[in-house]
Amino acid sequence: MANLSFSDKQLIESVFDMSSGYVINFSNREFEEFMKDVVQYNIYAKYPGLSKAKMFREFLKDESDTLVGKAIILLINHMKDANLITIDKNEKTEKLYELGKRLLGKSNSKPDNKKEVKNTSESLNIDYDGFNTSLLDLEKISNSQIRGYEFEKYLNTLFKAFGLDPHASYRTEFDQIDGSFVLDKNTILIEAKYRKNSIPKDDLILFSRKIKLKSHFARGLFITYSLLDNKAVDYFTDRSSRFVVLTVEELFIMCQNKTPLIDVLHKKFRLLDERGLIYKHVMNL
Repeated sequence: MANLSFSDKQLIESVFDMSSGYVINFSNREFEEFMKDVVQYNIYAKYPGLSKAKMFREFLKDESDTLVGKAIILLINHMKDANLITIDKNEKTEKLYELGKRLLGKSNSKPDNKKEVKNTSESLNIDYDGFNTSLLDLEKISNSQIRGYEFEKYLNTLFKAFGLDPHASYRTEFDQIDGSFVLDKNTILIEAKYRKNSIPKDDLILFSRKIKLKSHFARGLFITYSLLDNKAVDYFTDRSSRFVVLTVEELFIMCQNKTPLIDVLHKKFRLLDERGLIYKHVMNL
């Protein structure tokens, strides 16, 4: 359940015009499609027979800070794109946007960490806001093939910005590799899946085999839009795996918090080496 005060809920109600049963200006179909970009289920199936406003209120009660924060940010971005933010609502909207960022974890960073991140960002000159905007723009692409291609380009640009010497996707005689980069002088192979269906265990097994067919030193990063099933994560625990998983949601949070990608990767691979875990959410690292 999201950590929202009464005044937070009132602010959400006001900015998103929920008093009449609506959420902003969404039709039923538009609201259904929008919420599918936030969560991996059909909100109309989960909360049948309710108005859009009532469904969203139930969503606020049931879901985590991260998902609620993501929904708030995306809804406000939609309002900005559609020029729906009036002068009298501008101050409230900015306040709600800050709430969305807080729910995503920005305000939970320790002061020392903030200072360290700031120095790292300045030395690398990372445009976190630009990467965040580009990531959100990917969700607007309806064609899955084009979206996947643009996602690979996004990742190549992201890794290049952090000085990770990325290589674009390529095909060998036996398989397709979505790209690679170099971390601490080790080559990391990439598997990128920007699709909304859940990732089956077999996809992870196939990627694991790809890595093992390369050199003994190659490792992998599986990047996915969909969240992983806990059973798939458990399957690979303590199996001498050579890859870790990063979700698009984590990239979104990383951009919001201005967290260096290199720091996230170091923590994930250390967790793999120490505890045999291929995945742990960035907020819990």
